[in-house]
Amino acid sequence: MVVAGTISRVQRMVDRVVTPEQRSQFYGNVSEFFQEQPLIATFLLATLSISLVPLFLFTTFTISVLAFSFISAILFSFIWIGIALLLLVPTLFVTCGLGILVWVWAVSSWVVARWLYGFVSASNGAGELRFPNGKRMVVKKEEGEVPRAEIRNGI
Repeated sequence: MVVAGTISRVQRMVDRVVTPEQRSQFYGNVSEFFQEQPLIATFLLATLSISLVPLFLFTTFTISVLAFSFISAILFSFIWIGIALLLLVPTLFVTCGLGILVWVWAVSSWVVARWLYGFVSASNGAGELRFPNGKRMVVKKEEGEVPRAEIRNGI
């Protein structure tokens, strides 16, 4: 049952590649050649039948070497990709941590700068900020200019 199904499936696949008409024409040509040239035909048949086993073994060897090479290449690649991942993952943790640190620094600097800018008067003129150690910062702001700050000792 299984063998009959397999044979019919193979027959359908062969029929898709080579039509039955082409096959019968080929068989007719081979039969005609055997009848017209029996010495050459038997020479070719004997040579082919003796050489078929080494050809089959060579083909099997070639396919197995290619399969082994392919599997070895895949395994070799997976090993080195795994080693690279062992280096990449900690590196990504460090770089993400540094990126977050730089972002927090930039945002906090912006917040502090905005807080300090709040001490500057909104109108033109100057603003003054006194520090506990006796120093003071004077910020002058004029129309169309960037505010300039100057730190002075004492009063």
